[in-house]
Amino acid sequence: METLQENKEVKLIKPADRWVYCKKGDVVCYENLVFGRNFIVSFDKPILEISVDKVIAVRTESEVALIDLEGNVIWRKKIKANAISCRNDRVAVGVGKKILVFNTDGEKIFSKRVGRIHSLDFDENLFIVATDKGLKCLDSEEKRWELSLKANLVRIGYAVAVSNYNDFVLLTKEGQILWNKKLDEIVYDVEFGDDGVVVYTYGSKVKFDFEGKIVEVVKEEYDFKFLPLPYVLIPKKIDDVKALLKQSKSLKPKIVKKLVKLAEKNFKKREYGRSYEFLLKAIEELKKLQLVIEIPKKVYINEAFSIGVGYENVLHDVVENLVVDLTDLEKYFEVEPKTIEFPPVRRGMIVRSDVKAIPKFEGSFKVTINARSSVGDLSKELEIVVGKRRFFRLFKREKKEESLIELLE
Repeated sequence: METLQENKEVKLIKPADRWVYCKKGDVVCYENLVFGRNFIVSFDKPILEISVDKVIAVRTESEVALIDLEGNVIWRKKIKANAISCRNDRVAVGVGKKILVFNTDGEKIFSKRVGRIHSLDFDENLFIVATDKGLKCLDSEEKRWELSLKANLVRIGYAVAVSNYNDFVLLTKEGQILWNKKLDEIVYDVEFGDDGVVVYTYGSKVKFDFEGKIVEVVKEEYDFKFLPLPYVLIPKKIDDVKALLKQSKSLKPKIVKKLVKLAEKNFKKREYGRSYEFLLKAIEELKKLQLVIEIPKKVYINEAFSIGVGYENVLHDVVENLVVDLTDLEKYFEVEPKTIEFPPVRRGMIVRSDVKAIPKFEGSFKVTINARSSVGDLSKELEIVVGKRRFFRLFKREKKEESLIELLE
């Protein structure tokens, strides 16, 4: 591990080709690099989780480290941890089925077996742990309470916030559910304020008051490739795309299936960013396949043929204002109509219309068909080969005259 420091500010170009799996305020981790206000710390493997208080706890696939707010390494340990949290001068680490607590000297001061740990947080008196069997609350002596709530994120403030992907629940410290909400995306962080709680999802910041009413929603934009909780997010996205594949068999999405397999392969190798890129490409390819253009195998000059124009909605709740533009065909074909307007298309619906076209020339022509709608624009490039009919004169085979010798035989 290396620490790069300057007295004032480290001015380096941020590595745009790296994914960010975790961030907290001014601390942003570009895969294996921790960027602070005036320092950079490098690790051997990508950073999967950080916890920031008076110090910064860092978790990678194979180690846990503690660094101060100036980027100095306090200690590092070869530990395969599932979760971390730091408060003041203590660091809680979830290792397998145990909570281990270390001080700033790296000494283990507490150990407790609770079940396989997914996430955890603690304050002065309580540990809240999300395990494979539910949510558990304990102090240094005994278990306080237990709920059958699954969670991949836990935060403690004036209350206890837990989330399971996009399901968000706020509880009292005694384990009573105050309210719960379903958000649009995965929850990756929570902050408690004097007037409510702020929930950070992948792409937005949602502020709730104490009663659970939404006070404000702010869209978050990142100047980096952000992929929070990739070990949770990617399996969910893979399942989502597989479900979409089942719904779109008629579109023959072979390339999408290949991309999903590549995403699964890279996820197993813990190449999270690359895996997610394959999933994004798979969804983009599936989006293109929704626009269906059917052309006869053989097309001849000056002979009319039909172009089938269709749209199958597999990705959106509803697609409105769908218009397909065929004016690019006019360079080589007489086309009627030139544009098609479709009614709203709900998920699972298919709309279709036929267009008459007459080729003007013989040859191979590349054309682009464009579609615009409430969910964005699509383009499909086609190559149409126009041939010329060949007419052959058929002659009856005449009987060959027999020779004189053949007659005599």
